Amino acid sequence: MGFDIYGLNPKVKEGSVKPEIDWESKPSKEEQKAYFEAKEEYQKENVGDYFRNNVWWWRRLAQYVYENVDGVCEAEEDCGLWHENSGHQVDEATALRIADKLEELIKQGHTAEYEMKIDKIMEKAIEHNAKIDKKMKALKQEVRKLTGKDLAPASYPEVQSKKWDKLYQQRKWEDSYPFSVENVKEFADFCRHSGGFEIC
Repeated sequence: MGFDIYGLNPKVKEGSVKPEIDWESKPSKEEQKAYFEAKEEYQKENVGDYFRNNVWWWRRLAQYVYENVDGVCEAEEDCGLWHENSGHQVDEATALRIADKLEELIKQGHTAEYEMKIDKIMEKAIEHNAKIDKKMKALKQEVRKLTGKDLAPASYPEVQSKKWDKLYQQRKWEDSYPFSVENVKEFADFCRHSGGFEIC
């Protein structure tokens, strides 16, 4: 799962033509490949056209934006819309304000400090989860010894199933949400050239 962010009125380089393909005509693999390569080149030339993050990268980026840019979330539910594929739109004035603020935060070193903070949080979560994984592996061996089978946790005997649930609840999901200055830079650049955007 990912988040596709589309520019509503992106600035387009003079002479740049957005590639198109007629999917109903069942294009060949070669035609599809040529289309995707042309599309990728177009998006490199026109950075306000499209931005994408997988769900893990987008969660942190979106949170960083609305926690540091005034007026992005007028209400709490507005922030929630940043985490849905529902087509939430951000107007051009707000997109430009986001670009200005993110560039300022990068210049001030705030974004780099935040990246280091997130790296430390992730490192601790990874260490913690490694211990949990070791316990889960031992539990799997216990189930195999007890039943003579390799079972999925959902099929564990009741006692071991409860143990697995308890261990699973102790996992820290912070290990899955990365953050980088480079990703913020790319998003700021997209915002500046997007003419407003839609989160899908």
